[in-house]
Amino acid sequence: MNNILDQKIGDLAIRDYSFIQLFQKYKVDFYCKGNLTLDEGLRNAKINSHDFLNELEKIRAKNSTEYKVKIEEWPLDLLADYLQKKHHRFTDQILVKLKKKVDEYLTNNSGEKENISAFKVHLELLAKELGGHMKKEELILFPYIRKMVVTRGKIEAPRFKSVESPIEMMIHEHDTAFSLLTKIRILLNNYEWNTPNTEPVKEIKCLMKQLDDDLGLHLHLENNVLFPQVIEFEKNRLNLRL
Repeated sequence: MNNILDQKIGDLAIRDYSFIQLFQKYKVDFYCKGNLTLDEGLRNAKINSHDFLNELEKIRAKNSTEYKVKIEEWPLDLLADYLQKKHHRFTDQILVKLKKKVDEYLTNNSGEKENISAFKVHLELLAKELGGHMKKEELILFPYIRKMVVTRGKIEAPRFKSVESPIEMMIHEHDTAFSLLTKIRILLNNYEWNTPNTEPVKEIKCLMKQLDDDLGLHLHLENNVLFPQVIEFEKNRLNLRL
């Protein structure tokens, strides 16, 4: 078990779903900071490594640790389609629900209004960031990935010259989204609720937690699986032409 602490958290998340369960529970950034070792990731999140590994063993004893499908082995165009149709659509839909719930609450309630008002500001910033980000992927990056696969890399050089350029932009925007998520988690007490919380506040926290959890998987599949493979695919095809 000791060498696990020296492995990259992004690699662990790909190989073993039980890590994702714990990363999400303890708010370990395994998608934007996937290149950190597990030891570094846990220290950044202020999590005791001994306690983490003990809980990991308990989860493994109860559940299967592998994905039902090896998504990292999917063709690149299929993975891009999955991200767009599964995670992008979910993000769009749940943001609409969240905005509606927040507006209804601020109109009809007085309790906790200040906290939810602050959350609304950050939610709108997150929605704007994700909306523009996903459109760039859907209109520029993903279509180019599909063309790369269909033509086996024999595609006219794009105006951005290398696929690394838009990918770097996407990763930077992921970091921005994560920064906003961190602030939202603090505002909403990590989506936990106490007795004084009203039912509408619980619903808001529940929806936001669903979005947070899904974004973890969404950005993990892009940062740690799709993007590195696309860059490697492009490099291999360029080498074959030389």
